[in-house]
Amino acid sequence: MRQTLLRESLGRLFNRLVRAFLRIPFRDTQCGFKLFRREAARAVFQRARTDGFAFDVEAIGLALQLGYVVREMPVRWINDPESRVTLLRHPAQMLGDLWRIRRSLGDSSLHSARQR
Repeated sequence: MRQTLLRESLGRLFNRLVRAFLRIPFRDTQCGFKLFRREAARAVFQRARTDGFAFDVEAIGLALQLGYVVREMPVRWINDPESRVTLLRHPAQMLGDLWRIRRSLGDSSLHSARQR
């Protein structure tokens, strides 16, 4: 089962904002599957402050900023029809999270960070 057209469109827009605003070069930062080495997870999550939808974005940004190699790998994804995004509340929350993440990461150049 696919996501609704509205949800897919919001996801694409959010990803464009992540790419433009934070210079994180990945196609999908919101996939719930993340894998970290213990050392990297400790370093990233002791610095992380976001606990909303954008926590993935902050984790990736911090990992890049700390010099860890970050890779985007394909995974098989299945839509969860029980997952909900509220059109009035969540987009504003996500934009606020992106703003806070950008401020906390500073002016560091994430686009030159290591990725393979």
